[in-house]
Amino acid sequence: MPFEGRRKYDGSWPLGCYSPRAMATERRMIPREHGAYAELLFPIVTVFLGGSPTMATWLLAVGAIAAFLANEPLLVLVGQRGTRLQRTDGERAKRALLIFVMFALLAGVAGILMAPRSAQLSVVLPALLGGTLILLAVQGLERSLFGEGLAAAALSSIAVPLGLTAGLGLAPSLAVALIWAVTALLGTSIVRLTIARTKAKTDEERRLVALKRSLLIIVCLVVIAIGVASPFGSRLGLWVLAAAVPVALVVLVMAAFRPTARRLRLMGWSLIAANLLSLIAVVTTLKIIQDFDSVEPTLPFPMF
Repeated sequence: MPFEGRRKYDGSWPLGCYSPRAMATERRMIPREHGAYAELLFPIVTVFLGGSPTMATWLLAVGAIAAFLANEPLLVLVGQRGTRLQRTDGERAKRALLIFVMFALLAGVAGILMAPRSAQLSVVLPALLGGTLILLAVQGLERSLFGEGLAAAALSSIAVPLGLTAGLGLAPSLAVALIWAVTALLGTSIVRLTIARTKAKTDEERRLVALKRSLLIIVCLVVIAIGVASPFGSRLGLWVLAAAVPVALVVLVMAAFRPTARRLRLMGWSLIAANLLSLIAVVTTLKIIQDFDSVEPTLPFPMF
C-alpha cells in the first residue's frame, strides 16, 4: 500500500516500507549531536569576527566543518548508529563519507599550504585531538565524560590555526580555544549533573551527585575569578579569558538552584544566551587588542 506520511505508525507497516522516523533518518547524514555544532561554530565565528580572515582561514574553516560532518556517516558505517541503519544506509553513508573527506582534504591541504609557518605547525593540535576523538567515537565512547571533554577540546582547538591565519597572534588564539573549551565543558557538566541527579536512586548515588555539584561550583568560581582578574594582569591575549564569565555565572546559578531534568530545554536556551554574551565579549576584546597593537608603536612612551 502507498506510504501516507500523515498516518500515525501502528506497528503494521508492510515489509519494504519505512516509518516516518526511518525516512527522516535517511534524509539526513549529518551529526545528531546538536551541542557539537555550537562547540565547533563558536570558535570559528569568533575568529572570523575578531580577526582579519584570509583565504587560508576560510579554507581551514571549510576543511574543519567537512571533517566534522564526516563523523556521522563514519559512525553509520561502523555500526555505532545501529546494525539496521548500517545495513539499509551503508551505501549512502559511504558516498557521504567520501564527499566530506574529499572536501576536508582539499580545503584543509590548500589552507595549510597558504597559511604561515606558525599556523601550519598548529594544525597538528586539532588533528591529533580530532583523530583521538574519532577512535573513541568508533568504539562508542564519544558520549562518556572523557569523550565529551575530548570533543570540547578538539572542536575548540580549531581556533588556534584559524586565529594564526587571521592575524590574532598565538596568545589570543590559544585564549579563544581555551574559552570555548571551558564553556563547553561547563555546559556539558551541568546537563550531565542534572540528568544524574534525576536518575539517582540510592543514598550513595545522591552523595556522588552532591560531590560533583560541589566540584562544579568550585570550578565555576575559579573560572569567574580568573576571568575577572585577567584584564588587570596583562594586556596580551589573556584579556579574552574574561569572556568565559557569562557562561560560568549561568552554570553556577544552575548548580546552586538544582533544576530538574524537566528544565533541560530552559537550561539549553540559557546556555545559548550566555554563549552569545561570551561571543560578543571575546570579539570585542579581540578588536580592542588589535587596535591597541596597531597604535602602541606610535606612542611616544611605553604603556606597560
